[in-house]
Amino acid sequence: MGTARSTVRTMTTKQSDNILPLHTKDTSTASLRIKNRDVFRILFISMILFGLLMGLAFPPLVKLHFNDTRPTSLSFTLMCISAGITVGIANYILFSIFISKELRYLVEGMNRVNEYISAALFSKHIHTGTFEIEVKSSDMIGQVTMAFNTMGRTVEQRLLNETRFRNLISDLSANVALDKTAEIILKYFIEATCMTSGLLYGKIENEMTLLSSKGFDTDDKLPRKLESWQGPINDAIKSGEPYTLDTEANHINWISTTTPYGSIRPKLIRIIPLIAEKSTVGLIIAACGHSREPESIELETLKTYSSYMAPYLQNSLLHNKIQEMASYDFLTHVLNRRFGLIRLHEEFSTALRHRSDLSVVMIDIDKFKNINDTHGHDAGDQVLKTVTSTLSLHLRNEEIICRYGGEEFLVILPMTNLNKAGLVAERLRDLVEQQTFYYKDKVILVTISLGVSSLSSLVTQNENDLINTADTALYHTKKMGRNQVSIFRNNEAVLLPRNKPTRV
Repeated sequence: MGTARSTVRTMTTKQSDNILPLHTKDTSTASLRIKNRDVFRILFISMILFGLLMGLAFPPLVKLHFNDTRPTSLSFTLMCISAGITVGIANYILFSIFISKELRYLVEGMNRVNEYISAALFSKHIHTGTFEIEVKSSDMIGQVTMAFNTMGRTVEQRLLNETRFRNLISDLSANVALDKTAEIILKYFIEATCMTSGLLYGKIENEMTLLSSKGFDTDDKLPRKLESWQGPINDAIKSGEPYTLDTEANHINWISTTTPYGSIRPKLIRIIPLIAEKSTVGLIIAACGHSREPESIELETLKTYSSYMAPYLQNSLLHNKIQEMASYDFLTHVLNRRFGLIRLHEEFSTALRHRSDLSVVMIDIDKFKNINDTHGHDAGDQVLKTVTSTLSLHLRNEEIICRYGGEEFLVILPMTNLNKAGLVAERLRDLVEQQTFYYKDKVILVTISLGVSSLSSLVTQNENDLINTADTALYHTKKMGRNQVSIFRNNEAVLLPRNKPTRV
């Protein structure tokens, strides 16, 4: 049991401490005490002394019982003493044969478990060896075996958790991307807890936004944002504790799981807050399956994992926010040039891979310098913001706009050929022309010039050529009088007719 105590002490130390070998034979004080105190030797001496005492006590007891007044002979006394010692030695031998066999089996089992623990202690993989000894009796030895098995299961669970935590921390440390971090967190939660399926929401701009889903149906009913912070969600956030919720009583009909037998809605779900620095940075909504563990242990496991994962989710949310701030133009709130070109590269690679078309539109605000000189730079900033808002509002979700220069913008149109891109450009031109721009009760007339190029119209099919040819078309538009659209086709820029007459 000295070895078992050493094992328990080892499992309670921090990972950074130096952990002693679990089966040290001659270095600890406990091991020396075990060597200096031989229980079987003490038992042997006790048995002989007990036999000696019985041999000495037997003659007087016989005389007393038979009322014999004759003196006891020395030979009879020695015979009784010899018989008592013989019986003591016989008892010792029988004990050694039967009890030692059971104890030897128990010791061998403990040593085997000890070796499994040693092998699993720093392993990156979950150990598959058994941490239990077969119980062969219901006596005290059987009780000792069962107690050791209980300790072994506890150590095994601790090792399992530590292995999972090491792998979890390793995976989370290697990723800062929000989507990947959310996927890892949900994956480990489901593997290590009672969860069978779950949703992970993260706090973005004070709204709980869906980051990852596993096991639940991601249909239109599933909210991408939790709009309400009251009720059970608010209770979980305020308490910081996992909250069990009846879906029927609380009218939560948007959680379901599709099975071969149809769609099933879990009766009970758990809301698990992820708290970092006393702030709720995320929520896990989980359906928990049947578990052999008591509910109190399940809740403690959920709380432990949430406390480990919350700081990593907070870091990813912060990294995501910084990335967004770095990728967007401060004034116009669209992508800046650097990230716009990154998106162009991604869409260009996708177009080549799927052999689809890709178009870009270069846009320039006409005579923008005159607006700044006449009305001031504040008016120019307002024009930039209004033009950007107008363009963004009338683009599809998959279409991308970025601020390319001072008053220049780049629009990326995935899966769009040259003719369709020309129509999009003309529509944008007309929208800006028809809009009235105000600054301090003064009307400012604003128009834009546009140049369009498509991947299918190029010979070299290079993304830089895509921008350069769109810029060439834009230059042609400005040369031909501005407030028009030109497309780059057949190695030259061609002016498109306006759909509507120019505003005067």
